[in-house]
Amino acid sequence: MTNFFGNKRLIAILIGLIVLIAVMGATLKERPVPTWPERFAKDSVSFVQGILYKPTVMVSGFFDNIKHIYNIYEENKALKSQLDQHAQLQVEADDLRRENERLRSMLGIKDTKLKGYEKYAADVIARSPDRWNNMLTISKGKNDGIEPDMAVISAQGALIGRIQSVSAFSSQVELLMDIEQGNHISAAIQGNQAIYGVIESYDLEKHELIMRKIPKTKDLKITPGQYVTTSGMGGVMPPGLVIGRVSSVGDGDYGLTQTARITPLANFYQIEQVFVAKRDFVVDPAPVQQQKQNAKKGGK
Repeated sequence: MTNFFGNKRLIAILIGLIVLIAVMGATLKERPVPTWPERFAKDSVSFVQGILYKPTVMVSGFFDNIKHIYNIYEENKALKSQLDQHAQLQVEADDLRRENERLRSMLGIKDTKLKGYEKYAADVIARSPDRWNNMLTISKGKNDGIEPDMAVISAQGALIGRIQSVSAFSSQVELLMDIEQGNHISAAIQGNQAIYGVIESYDLEKHELIMRKIPKTKDLKITPGQYVTTSGMGGVMPPGLVIGRVSSVGDGDYGLTQTARITPLANFYQIEQVFVAKRDFVVDPAPVQQQKQNAKKGGK
């Protein structure tokens, strides 16, 4: 009995295979009109694909856009980093270029403009905000041979002030903008002949030095644009250091003398390196006064 049912099962499987092969053979032939099972299957699949296609495309496009935006963000981040690096390199290059120009200028001054004087190159190491117009600190002091009242000039060769006080390794520089009573500078206006006077003050509003006690005679004519230098008559500051140029001239001291306004050549707001100049000799005012007294006695 068991063998009979087993044979029937085997016969059914063989018959199923024969029918399947027959159907496959029949459906493989080219037909102008598919059978209804094929049409049903194709229509069902097409319907389901039509429903799922657009959402699938939208979801796929959404994730593609997110990936694209992320890639753009990373590229933008990398480009900004490169731009920041480029800006930093540009700043460093500009600093090096300016420093190179300043050093070249200082070397030129040291070799040509201050011959006959001791020169000390120094860096500006401090400048107090509350005394920005008055004082700065340089990197050379008493141990380097710096002394009070020495002239201080910019890297471009223009006078900016004098040494006020000295410590072992640094010095305080009094700027021309802070000229006080008793700290006047003997100066000379350059032309066909030197015209002497005294620089006594600084106009902070107009950024001009005031030069007074200039003799008023017909032979001494002052015109704007003439250069003004140190005269060296003070006994300490070297002569011939450029201060600035005459901007205007007017009467002074009740019309008996002239007063000149001078535009400084130095930029007092951008000072990084300086030179300190020392005279080879210091004029002793005593012999000069003695000669004047002798001359007065002789006149009597």
